[in-house]
Amino acid sequence: MVKGAGETPTPSGAPAAKGAAEHPSVRAVGVHKPNEEQRAANVIYAQRGDEIWIDIINFKDWVTSLGDKKPKNYEVKDLILYLDHFPLLGVSPIYSYEKTEWTGNVPPIEYTRTTVGFSLVRNDSSKPGWSHLLNQPVLNRKVIVSVGFANGEEIDSWVNPKLVTEKDQEFYLTVIPKFRTAFGLIVILGALIAFLGLARHTHIIRDAAAPRRPDGQRPYSLARGQMAFWFFLVIASYFFLWIVTGDMDTLNTSVLGLIGISAGTALGSAFVDASKPISADSSGNQPIVDVTRPHLEVLAELTKLRADTQKELEALQKARASISPSDKRALDDNERQQNEVRERLANYGWQSAYFAWPTWKGVMYDLLAENNLISFHRFQIFVWTLILGIMFVANVYNELAMPQFSATLLGLLGISAGTYVGFKLPESKAG
Repeated sequence: MVKGAGETPTPSGAPAAKGAAEHPSVRAVGVHKPNEEQRAANVIYAQRGDEIWIDIINFKDWVTSLGDKKPKNYEVKDLILYLDHFPLLGVSPIYSYEKTEWTGNVPPIEYTRTTVGFSLVRNDSSKPGWSHLLNQPVLNRKVIVSVGFANGEEIDSWVNPKLVTEKDQEFYLTVIPKFRTAFGLIVILGALIAFLGLARHTHIIRDAAAPRRPDGQRPYSLARGQMAFWFFLVIASYFFLWIVTGDMDTLNTSVLGLIGISAGTALGSAFVDASKPISADSSGNQPIVDVTRPHLEVLAELTKLRADTQKELEALQKARASISPSDKRALDDNERQQNEVRERLANYGWQSAYFAWPTWKGVMYDLLAENNLISFHRFQIFVWTLILGIMFVANVYNELAMPQFSATLLGLLGISAGTYVGFKLPESKAG
């Protein structure tokens, strides 16, 4: 196999052989860089925006072989780039030149090498072809490089053949540039880490009007959590699409609808909570222990309190047996003390269970429970948000576009959000 310009041309006075001509095909490709043409490289990496050159052997012979399939315009300037057999309409030559050369055979065979330059641009015309190359993106994708005409006629290519030899080339299209991706991930992950820190130590997504949990913190708000969920999902998807496609106008009405519904849910929830404010010192049955310590230490002390309280209850029950049935006042006082001890014992049991939970279970309980009861309307909006989030990510990855949800689906999500806000009215009064 020849290497195009890598061969040493036979002097112009040497006669060309009358043997079989070189088969018309693409023989070499490279990325145009200052003072470098990569003509000896076996592996080529290029990405959107790069300028590549392609060596075509015996271009005119190929055009002649097309016969009736030859398009009306069949000059070199009419070529378009093909990647993995998909035509990139609108990606036309930016320069070309032709040279006559000879193979190293004995006797040498004359052939024509036409070098054509292309810029890997993604415009309106080439988007359909690029969508096949970029969807389900990976860091680098091995592709076949060729040229042809807009009518679908494509010349054979020796770049990325099925059987790769040491003289052949492999061409990889860089779909996800490492530097830009790493920089963006650092920014997004930094924002996410900062958000998680604020979520744990501040009221950024907590329900400031709700009673405190056994650990002294306010519970997480489902509405604010949903708003944060869509914020990070949309911003990460927007950046991902820009990295892969270069498009900056990828938001659509469905995304605005999702953000609007989540913001409206949080706003409605805040109005309902504000209608019946709870004092800042509302404890929500706090344990009489130092909750700032590690949970295992708190749990051990609560276990001891439960045992002591159980003994106190048993003592009251024994004392009741010695009270005269005619002493109604003493019996009532004993019953009142037993009820207080039972209430403390129940609280210690609940608090012990809470501190024994892993962190994720406590968060899930905050999102799904109200007044220590799991609510279906909260469960409903949580599941809908999770399902739509999965669909959102899958569509962005597979289609390289923000999903287009129907008005019916957005309406269903809106009804679910309205139900959640509506049920908070009696919950707020009950609190």
